[in-house]
Amino acid sequence: MISKESIENLKNNIDIVDTISNYVELKKAGVNFKGLCPFHNEKTSSFVVSPVKQIFHCFGCGVSGDSIKFVMELEKLSYPDTIEKLAKDNNFSLTYDKNYDKKNHQIMEQINKYFIGNLKSNKEAFDYLINRGITKDSIELFGIGYSPTNKEVMKFLLDNHISNSIANEYGLIVVDNNEIYARFIQRITFPIKISNSNIVGFGGRTISNHPAKYINSPTTKYFNKSKLFYGLDVAKHEIYKTNKMIITEGYLDTILLHQAGYKNSVASLGTALTKEHIPLLKKLPATITLAYDGDSAGKQAAIKASMLLCANSIDGGVVLFDEGVDPADLVKNGEFELLNNLFKQPIPLIPFVFKSISESYDLSIPEEKQNAFHELNKFFATLSQFLQEEYKKEFASIIKINENLIKIRTPNNKKIVEDSNTKLPEDIAELSIIKTLLEDPRLIEQVLDFIH
Repeated sequence: MISKESIENLKNNIDIVDTISNYVELKKAGVNFKGLCPFHNEKTSSFVVSPVKQIFHCFGCGVSGDSIKFVMELEKLSYPDTIEKLAKDNNFSLTYDKNYDKKNHQIMEQINKYFIGNLKSNKEAFDYLINRGITKDSIELFGIGYSPTNKEVMKFLLDNHISNSIANEYGLIVVDNNEIYARFIQRITFPIKISNSNIVGFGGRTISNHPAKYINSPTTKYFNKSKLFYGLDVAKHEIYKTNKMIITEGYLDTILLHQAGYKNSVASLGTALTKEHIPLLKKLPATITLAYDGDSAGKQAAIKASMLLCANSIDGGVVLFDEGVDPADLVKNGEFELLNNLFKQPIPLIPFVFKSISESYDLSIPEEKQNAFHELNKFFATLSQFLQEEYKKEFASIIKINENLIKIRTPNNKKIVEDSNTKLPEDIAELSIIKTLLEDPRLIEQVLDFIH
């Protein structure tokens, strides 16, 4: 456990204005600072931070507290994780009770420092990054390193008393037929962190022409690539400030977008967006822009990701780059005007799916049009009832069918509206009231008392 004395010292060494400024744009207002509350939607600043009292308070929603409470509530972290995050952000060393073993917790930091040191001494790896357009500042910001030969990595683990069992637990080695070797060999390394900024895994890019260009850490009890985003630890402050988030397909895309000013960019870890990403996205108060390659694979990934986001009521849009070009290329080549124009006008998710699916069929052939209708209808039924009503006309228009053929359905595909003239909002409101009454019988008694 973290010692109480250490926590009190941390509180005395952090400034609430500096902490909250990482998430909220604050402006001086007398002796205090004001900004838009990140805990609820508002257009007029009611969120006040007091540097004298080292507390914040929102006069709109009533939330208040100190730096620890702010980070804990906003990032949905546990108390110990919040303390460790604030300590790391402020270069503050925590002390722990004697019976607390933190050695394992520090292993990934230790190996990452080793990788970073190797990058500085390996000209080939360093030049590769520079030639790809990555600056020295970005190399430092993202903690990029280099993993040398198997012999060197295994020697480092041995010299630093990191046992094979612990190294295997963190995915640093591979055990195969009683042979043990380093997982990351002659690769540029990209540390992957969770919300409290602890490293839980690595991505690795070969510079030795290995057939596997990129690899990730294996699934461990700390690391699951289907639940994480690369660069979120760097991007999240900007995400909280702008309520916007860009998801790319690769490490370099994200890093170079940060260099171009898009500091709310992250990357999925060599996998498509999955339902396991959704809980993390739900925590972030952000609309999502999918920035994918314009080739066939990129477009299909964008369609699936868009459908997943829509089904989970997450708003956003899509930016597709020309085939053979990705965000990293545009930044490296200095094509900032083109990049900015693309991000200014992302295609909204639902129209993007409509258009993409309809274009995959020849609508001049009745059978093809019918197939397009069935596929679009499956997607349409995953939308909220309100959005179904709003997009019903566009659905009918894009494949040129009678609007009456489209039925509004609940998410489990049961029809709740058979007639397109039904007044949907009132019906839904009545159903909602009935559901609420059935769930709480006390409300029924109150309603009856009111009637009488």
